Order: sequence, then structure tokens, then C-alpha cells
Amino acid sequence: MAEGLLGGLFGEDEESPDVELTSDSLIGAEAFASAVAADEAKREPTVARATVHFLREQAHILRLQSKFLADEHHLRLEYLRGQVHEGNLRRAGQRMRVAINVFSAIAVTVIALILSRMLYDAITSRSVVVQSFQTPAALAPKGVTGQVVAADVLDSLQKLREATRTVTKGLKSKSAWSTDVKIEVPETGVSIGEIDRLMHERFGHDVHIEGELVQTVDNGLALTVRGDNVPPQTFTGGAGDLDKLSTEAGEYIYGRSQPYQFAVYLAGGGRYKDALAFLPGAFARADKDSLRANLANVWGSAYTSLGQPKLAAEKFRLVMALSPQQSREWWNGWGNLLSVISLAEGEEAAWRESHAYLQAVDHAPKDRRPDLPQLTNPASITWDLPLALSAELADAKHNGGAGATSALDGPQIADVYGLMHDPVKAARYISASDPDDPGAKAETLLLPAYDALDRGQPQAAIAPLEAFWKAWQADPSLHLSYPDAPCLLGLAYGRVGRRGDAEEVFDHMPPLARCAAAHGEAHAREGDIAGAERIWADGVRLAPSLPLVYLNRGRWELEHGDLQNAQVDLARASAQAPHFADPLKSWGDLLLRENKPAEAVAKYTEALKYAPDWDALRRARDVAAAKK
Repeated sequence: MAEGLLGGLFGEDEESPDVELTSDSLIGAEAFASAVAADEAKREPTVARATVHFLREQAHILRLQSKFLADEHHLRLEYLRGQVHEGNLRRAGQRMRVAINVFSAIAVTVIALILSRMLYDAITSRSVVVQSFQTPAALAPKGVTGQVVAADVLDSLQKLREATRTVTKGLKSKSAWSTDVKIEVPETGVSIGEIDRLMHERFGHDVHIEGELVQTVDNGLALTVRGDNVPPQTFTGGAGDLDKLSTEAGEYIYGRSQPYQFAVYLAGGGRYKDALAFLPGAFARADKDSLRANLANVWGSAYTSLGQPKLAAEKFRLVMALSPQQSREWWNGWGNLLSVISLAEGEEAAWRESHAYLQAVDHAPKDRRPDLPQLTNPASITWDLPLALSAELADAKHNGGAGATSALDGPQIADVYGLMHDPVKAARYISASDPDDPGAKAETLLLPAYDALDRGQPQAAIAPLEAFWKAWQADPSLHLSYPDAPCLLGLAYGRVGRRGDAEEVFDHMPPLARCAAAHGEAHAREGDIAGAERIWADGVRLAPSLPLVYLNRGRWELEHGDLQNAQVDLARASAQAPHFADPLKSWGDLLLRENKPAEAVAKYTEALKYAPDWDALRRARDVAAAKK
């Protein structure tokens, strides 16, 4: 208490807001004064009176201070409440400012993202943009306006693009007004669509097409188109020929702006002569070796389809010469070369070239190997059916099921399954194919023939094979995919004793290993063993690396008890095509005939790796296993 009083006297703690003088404090001060006065009165009355007066004054001062502090306390509370309210308002304002700033930042970010996306789209744009055409006012009442004509040309381009089977679809087609989204940009009145169009014009790589439609003096129509790197061209026709003129104009624009895709479109649509007429000019106008290589590839394919394998081989070799080694184009050109070498230079040459291709694949760095679909031709030529199937399935998957990059995959997949003795999967893939495709039509005839020959019913195979033979003779495009399939008809004729009909078929076929194998068997079944041996020997000389002659001859030898020669031929067939199930299955049959069931089971089991759903093979393995 004394310290508190002295502090008040000497002015200490004057600014302390926490000091409060209560009534108890004042009472204590007065009691202290009385005690002091009583004590002093005993010694000195005058001092006592002065002391009492001083202490009473101090008590009065304490009362005043107490009242002041009480009043100040109320004011301080009001002030603090005000400060809290003001702080709340200040914090609410700060939150509002933060929210506005965040919203502004998000808005700016969104706008920046939109503009960035628009800029990216513009820089990467590869489109054919069709502007509104000029048309005479006299045609407007008939509904023929500039936008209508441009839309017709646009539709033609889009149909051409969709009908083109190729890895790269080429430039997209769109109208000049297709991006005109009317979202106004503040303070400018410019739409988002206009900004997008300006960006595409400044940074894009679009081809802009424009033109005009006029009436000729005889009331016909003349449609002129022109554009970036598209020289003016006029197409004329009658008053009702606008659709025809739009189609012709679309093809012209497509050919000039996307020569490779247009060439693929022509060849893929069976217009081989049109492709050959278009390709020389397109090749001369090409400004890059990569484009020239792609054009040469289509060029070779057109020659192939027209039955000119030597000219096709020249173009495929040109593809390889124009492409960097181990590039995709180089592998593709080489793979296509394999498909025509057998007709241009012989099957043995194709076989050896195919082995060289597969060895090159094995030795190439992994990042420079061809895609799996590009292994289709070498796998098929070497009778590696599982690899051929994997390649075809990979191509189909890449192109949406039974589709294809440049030809329909479904029929080829079905054919491989048929050769692997799996009619169920073969039927599944042929049923998923376009029924109007020439390959699909051919396979619907071949597959039942494969199955009938497998079941030992050659008579049932004759009708579908005769229909196939007729279609094959009428359509040169089937010669590439099925160069030797008609020889199965000769085989079926031979197995039912129709040797004359068989000879007529074989006389029309080129010298091919499958035909030699079937032809020899036909002679053997007629009892002409010497003739059969001569034909088989010619087939071996023709293509010593192919397995088919060894396989057919070995089966005949096995059937007639010549087990020693049969084993030689079947072992040779298996060595030439180690992933071909048929030689292994026949070899197992031979071992079972020799009462070697354990060895037969081993051959059957190995064969099942390459034809896992061959029912006859599974039954043969079960029989052999039961005899172990």
C-alpha cells in the first residue's frame, strides 16, 4: 500500500490504465490518517493537526482520482467497443478486397488461358478454310448464295477426307465463319471469333479457299476456285450440276492442298488409273523428300493393284532411297517391296528379303524399329502366322477394331485365323468387316473352303473356291492379297479326281510354291507319282526356302507309309517355318505312327503354341498322351 501511495505522489504509473482506487482504498487511507494523528498527538499536538490535515487532503485527492478513473473506465470501454466494431469493419473490407483481387486474378487467368489456347490452336492449325463464294444475284431466289456454294465445296472436302484411309488424315476442312463465336471483348466490340480468325491468319498454316459461281451464256454454271498454293481452276456444267461441280472442285482442292491424302483416296477407292495420272505432277510439285517418299509409296501400290509388280518394285525402292534409313517411311517402303518381289523377282527372293527385313528389325535400336503393323508382309511371306496375326490385330486396334490404315484389316485377320485352323475367330472378324469390301467378299468364300479341306471334305470346298476363282480372275486387286489362293481349287479338284479341271487352274497360275505343292499332290492322287515328283522337285528349285512343297510332299509320303522320306520333308518344312503349326502337327502324326507317343506329344504341344485353337491338333495330342 505504501508503495502505491508513494508512486502516486511521485508521479509514477500515471499512464497505467489498470490502476483503480476503490472505496476500500479510501477507507484504508482515512484510517491510516487517524492512526497517525493519534500517535502524533501524544508527542506533539501541532504536528498531529498538520498531519491530519495533510492526510485528509490526500484522501480527498484520492476520491477525485477514483471518480475520474471510474468515468475514464466507462469511456475506455466505449472506445474499445468502437475499436472492435471498427476492426470488424476493417477486416470485412480487407476480406472484400482480397475476394475482389482473387476474382480478378482468376478472371485474368481464365482469359489468358483462353487466349493462350486460341494462340496454340492458331499456331498448330492445319485446315482448309473455305470462304464465302461470290454468286450472281439472279441465283439468290433459287437458294444459291455464296455461303451455300462454299458449304457444298466444304462438304465435298470433308467427304473426301473421311473416305481416305491413311495414318495422317491431312488438313481439316472448315468454313470461314465456323469459329464466329459472338462473345464481345470489352471496349473493342470485337468478337472472340474474330480474334480467333485473326490469330489463325497471323500464326496459322491454313489453306484459304475462295471463288465464284457465274452463269454462262447458255444458262449453265461455271465454278472457279482458287487459294493458297491452289491455282485458279474453273469447272463447268449445266444449270443443275452444282453438286457435280462442287465435287470436282473439292477433288481439285484436295489434290492441290493434300496431294498424298488425295493419292491415297484415289488408290484406296480403286481409281488406280486416276492415281497414276495424278501422281507424276504431284511428285514434281512436292517440296520435301518425305512427301515424295509418301507419294512414291502410293504410286507403287497403284502399280501393284494394276498387276504391274516390276514398276511397283521400282517405286518402293524409290521410297527407300528418299527416306532416312530406319525411318518409318523407309520400313514401310521396304515392307511394301516385299509384297511385290514374289511376283516381280520370285518367291525365293521375297523369302530372303523378308528374312533380311526381320533381321534388320532385330538389330535396329528399339526406338527406330518399325511399328508392329509394318511386320505383316515379312511375317506372312515367311509363314510366321502368329506374328502376322499380331501385326494385323495391332493395325486393327490402331484404327478402331476391324478398320485399317490403308486397307481393311478384318478380312486379312480372318484369313490368318483360317490358316491357323480357328474357324470361329475367323468368322467373327469377317462378320465385322464391310461386306462390300473386295477382301471381305473373297474371305467369305475362302474360309469355308479352308474348313472343308481341313475336315477332309474337298467336295464341299469346290463351290466356294470356284466362286473365288471367278472373282479373282475379274479383279486384279485380289492378285496381291491372294496371289496363290486359286491353287486351292486345283488341289480340291485333284482330291476328288477332276484332274482336267485341276490342270486348267494350274495352267493359268504363275509359278508359285503353293501351286507347285498342290499341283504335285493332284498328280500323285491320280497315280502319276513320277509327274508329282517332277512338279515337287521344280517347286523346290523354284523356292527352296519355302515350307509348302516339303509339307505337301511329306504328308503324301506319310499317308503312303514312306516314313523315312516323310520325316526328312516334314523336318525341313518345320525348319523353314518354325512358327508354322502344320508341319509340326504332321510330324507328330508321323511319330505316333512310329509308336513314339511321348515325342508325338512334344510336337503336338509345340504346334499348339502357334495354333492354340486347332481342334484336330488337340485331339491328336490327347490320343498320343493316352498312349504314353
